[in-house]
Amino acid sequence: MNGYKYPVARCPKCGRAIIYSDNPKDKAEIVLREVTADYHGRAVLCAKCKTMLALVEKPKAANGFVAIPIID
Repeated sequence: MNGYKYPVARCPKCGRAIIYSDNPKDKAEIVLREVTADYHGRAVLCAKCKTMLALVEKPKAANGFVAIPIID
């Protein structure tokens, strides 16, 4: 077994666990959303409902610091 045993991301449509990790705290750093037509990036397919999902990882910041997103 590869050690990935904690579900950290679920399909927003059907609720099936999609992404697993060996660290359960990764749940706060990964978000799955439905893919739009103009999306170019990391994506996964839900095996149950066949929905393409965009895999978005939140940026990690050191303890005591706050990550502020840069918007054009």
